Amino acid sequence: MDSMVYPTFEFAENKGSWFPRIYLPKNYKELVSNFYKQERKEIVEEYSKLVEQSFLEKKLEIRLNWDNERGLKDINIGGSGGLNLDESGIPRFIEHNLGTETSIASGMIAMKYVSELFKSG
Repeated sequence: MDSMVYPTFEFAENKGSWFPRIYLPKNYKELVSNFYKQERKEIVEEYSKLVEQSFLEKKLEIRLNWDNERGLKDINIGGSGGLNLDESGIPRFIEHNLGTETSIASGMIAMKYVSELFKSG
């Protein structure tokens, strides 16, 4: 198992918020086919709906964008924030326009995705 796969949250002093640091396994593209065949996408989709409906006091608008070869490529949350798949270097999710609360919600979904991806192998 890749040592960089373990998820963390890190505080960005310049933004005053916590952000997820979530890596995918280096061989994640090899796992995607089984992930889809085993219907793990549906598990992540249901989890995302649960997060959207029950996280915090306000309802979050969460949209997941999928790719047949790369799996989950974007977690969009709210009007303009989210996590995007970054394949330069070690594959990981990078944040854009998130605050602490939306980072936690999108980080939860990204961690669930990586967990299901590992189970599909």
